[in-house]
Amino acid sequence: MSKTPNKQSLLGKAPTRKKTAQKRKPQRPTQRSIPVEEKTNINNGTSQKTKSKKGLFISLAIVIVIILAFPKPTLLTYKKLGMVSESVYWPGLLGYGATLIDSNLHPNYDSSRESLYLCSDLQKPQSCQKYQVIADNGLFSAIGSYF
Repeated sequence: MSKTPNKQSLLGKAPTRKKTAQKRKPQRPTQRSIPVEEKTNINNGTSQKTKSKKGLFISLAIVIVIILAFPKPTLLTYKKLGMVSESVYWPGLLGYGATLIDSNLHPNYDSSRESLYLCSDLQKPQSCQKYQVIADNGLFSAIGSYF
């Protein structure tokens, strides 16, 4: 039988051997009481989770209220003398500041009579023209027509 030669490195340094760790037997958990400090840490962690969920629900509720409270654009299809046109109508806040996206005229939309009045000057009622509204499509149609 032959002996295995020792490995040598350059400049005469011998490689170091790693010591192998002895395997320890896993200790069986004993029934001991949890210290008071660990109990408070556990309770603080759960209260932080409930606070973060509560904050998430509050912020989500605020976003939903804002979406419902603010006006949303609609796609209006209107006609006069056989000419049909489509425009994105933004009702404005509480009826003030209503605009048509593609027009410089000031709109006044009456949904009960299905009529749209477009005025060049708000102080002169003679400058208004009446249009019959054919279709009042919702938010997604307005977004689709805009893009």
